[in-house]
Amino acid sequence: MTMGLNASTRNIVAPQRTFHHGADLDAFNQRFRDAKPSEIMRFTIEEAENPVVFTNFRPLAVAFLHLVTRAKPDVPVIWVDHGYNTPETYRHIERLIKQLDLNLYTYSPKMSAAHYNAVYGGIPKLDTPEHDFFSRTVKLEPFNRAMQELQPDVWLNGIRHDQNAHRKNLDVFTRGNHGTVRVAPMFHLKEIDVEEYVYENDLPDNDVYFDPTKGEEHRECGLLLQK
Repeated sequence: MTMGLNASTRNIVAPQRTFHHGADLDAFNQRFRDAKPSEIMRFTIEEAENPVVFTNFRPLAVAFLHLVTRAKPDVPVIWVDHGYNTPETYRHIERLIKQLDLNLYTYSPKMSAAHYNAVYGGIPKLDTPEHDFFSRTVKLEPFNRAMQELQPDVWLNGIRHDQNAHRKNLDVFTRGNHGTVRVAPMFHLKEIDVEEYVYENDLPDNDVYFDPTKGEEHRECGLLLQK
């Protein structure tokens, strides 16, 4: 026998999530315009239902990883291992896994670097259709697969306004792909601020780094350009 719902039960409305594509991100950005990264991080972790971190372990990325794992030690950390990292980067990652106790989720392309090099002749020239295909194959596809599997509402990242022209026009809270809200707690910092954070917290850094999908420091690899 099915029991009917009384009026008070029928009128219950599920609480509205803080982070969704209809959220007033302009209000969030205004509210946290002068906030410390730790304050932004604390608010985000408290309000997010399923946050994830994306990192490539580039120079100074350790500062962001330290900041976020202090707020939420078990936050899923997505890393796309495209297979072209330097030996120093791989050793750096192993150190940080142990030191920060990272909850690391590693995603790799469906085609290994050796396979790609053998079939396509290595990393293509920048700003060519071949390089676009390369970026989609070794970085964007694994990243999208990770987001589809983990289904986050918040994508935490370490981007800053001073890194390139595209990022200068973003903000702390922006709409990301896969229905996420991107949150960049360190967005308003400058490089020297992050360097000081690394020094003050005695964190190991990665100085020998290479991203084949960017090639040059000022270029975007494509993750932030996806809709």
